[in-house]
Amino acid sequence: MKNLFKMIVPAGAIILSISSCDKTTTTTTPTTNTPTNTTPTSPTPVTPSVGNFYGVMAAVKMDFSYEVPVIGQTKISSQIGVATFYDNNNGSGNIVDAGTVSVNSNTFDKQSNNSYTSDATKTDLGFSNGVNWKVTGGNGIPSINYTHSGSFPGYSGTLPTEIDKSKDLEIDLGSKVTGADSVYLVLITGSTTIIKHYDGNPAPSKGVIPASELSGLTNVTDNSAYLEVVPFTYKTPTVSGKQFVAIKETAAVAGVNIK
Repeated sequence: MKNLFKMIVPAGAIILSISSCDKTTTTTTPTTNTPTNTTPTSPTPVTPSVGNFYGVMAAVKMDFSYEVPVIGQTKISSQIGVATFYDNNNGSGNIVDAGTVSVNSNTFDKQSNNSYTSDATKTDLGFSNGVNWKVTGGNGIPSINYTHSGSFPGYSGTLPTEIDKSKDLEIDLGSKVTGADSVYLVLITGSTTIIKHYDGNPAPSKGVIPASELSGLTNVTDNSAYLEVVPFTYKTPTVSGKQFVAIKETAAVAGVNIK
């Protein structure tokens, strides 16, 4: 994990840069989907990538909880895939067209910046049966046929529905996090994203966002702020002499209010 230095949000919503595996706080301007009083579109969790590499392929399982008036707490479960390939091996070069990309025979959509994302209408990409990546290749990226073995990491904790800015936000980690190399605690609201990074094996007993960092946030009363716990694990396959990163990530995401 010494070279962890970039985080990519699938679909090109935001790009965050970090320099090490220490706990990190980053502020940026994300593009998010705002929940409504019916059924919102689930937000996209952050997805880490590891260097040096020519590309990253991330498989994400997400559980998104949000409050519905009268009905109460509701959960959406979905599976997301994202892939990005570069013209050099430090993960910060030009993003290139790598041909056709798929996971478990689900072909991805290529975005205008040459990144790849799974079809938003598909919420099940077959991750329960494994994760097999296929890339036809191009622009220096070789043909890839890689099966990412091993289990997805897990998070069994419960996220709050409201955050009090006058108090430290403490989220249970510890034994609630399983099978992870690292775990992120993320809060996204308005134009601000706060990120804390922790080791995942073992994870600390709690993840904390101090009141000093929460105090300046704008109040939220419609559950349109997002709180995420994101454990992930990764492997670094080498194909035709070039290293790539395959990520398995589980994201527990909750729509929250801030007072």
